[in-house]
Amino acid sequence: MAILVKSNVPETLFQVMDTDGKLAEGYTPNLPVEKILEAYKFMNISRQKDKKMLSWQRSGKMANFAPNLGEEGLQAAVALAMHKNDWLAPAFRSDCLMIMRGVPIHKLMLYWAGNELGSVFPEGVNVLPINIIIGSQISQNAGLGYALKYQGKKAVSVSFIGDGGTAEGEFYEGINLAAIHKWNSLFCVNNNGFAISTRLKDESAVSDISSKAIAFGIPRVRVDGNDFFASYDAARDALAYIRSGMGPVLIEFVTYRQGPHTTSDDPTIYRTAEEHAEGMKKDPIERLNKWLVANGHWDATKEEAMQKEIADLVESEYKICAELMHNVTVDDLFDVQYGTITPELARQKELAKKYFK
Repeated sequence: MAILVKSNVPETLFQVMDTDGKLAEGYTPNLPVEKILEAYKFMNISRQKDKKMLSWQRSGKMANFAPNLGEEGLQAAVALAMHKNDWLAPAFRSDCLMIMRGVPIHKLMLYWAGNELGSVFPEGVNVLPINIIIGSQISQNAGLGYALKYQGKKAVSVSFIGDGGTAEGEFYEGINLAAIHKWNSLFCVNNNGFAISTRLKDESAVSDISSKAIAFGIPRVRVDGNDFFASYDAARDALAYIRSGMGPVLIEFVTYRQGPHTTSDDPTIYRTAEEHAEGMKKDPIERLNKWLVANGHWDATKEEAMQKEIADLVESEYKICAELMHNVTVDDLFDVQYGTITPELARQKELAKKYFK
């Protein structure tokens, strides 16, 4: 009918570095080399940690977990753009970001081993425990953004979910509320094209997830999430906008999940070998490595030394995890739920203590 209007939003992807590590003409990175190298190291820490955990999981030393392989670039970029007093409501595929924000590696290992101590972070680390419930991070982010604005702070709350999470009602409810009241929230979506095994076309009527921000009346950007520099620029500008009191922003990071959804999943069933080969060409670590080497900031000797250092670090963190694995008590399961335990939880705790005697 003539009165009907269909919104045709042009799909644009912000990118400044190609898959060969070459920057767009006229573009200069907005970061000192020291910070770029710091991000590169943390990306590799996350990568090695995941590969080790995959091998440990197959040998029975680690429980089921969600690898971050291929999504390290966007996480490192956002971490660098954040300020110390900002908050993070992570998804279950945010390990690089969490580590850069101060979460010890062994805590992530404990979490995926089913140990409650993996959700108890050091004082001063502004990171919420991982919440497996899809979409819950949006509500948490909105609440944190509300609190920060209410307190008159310039700090920002940041959350991550996958593309599948944008099909949850909580995604719309949380962002809508934050948009109405202009809360200090940055909503990030790492769009890897699959909600476990469901393709994006079967979970969303639009392939440009960032366009969903139009309904909320907030700014948005669609960025190549495997382009470290583009991801950093997008996060930096979004955070600056929010700090100015203008309200929330939605960033869609288009990325590629190199591994399985979790270790209980087999991606070869729903993803072709050709798709995988094409996705691997966009590896964020390889792209940044090519740029560093081409510009004289990195070489094979430094790479070898760094990888050895990281391997030793990951092994030492696993030893800490193994030592703490059986230290959890019934008290640990209940006492971290609230600042002061509720009467009902206290009753349940006593019942649990009697049961496990």
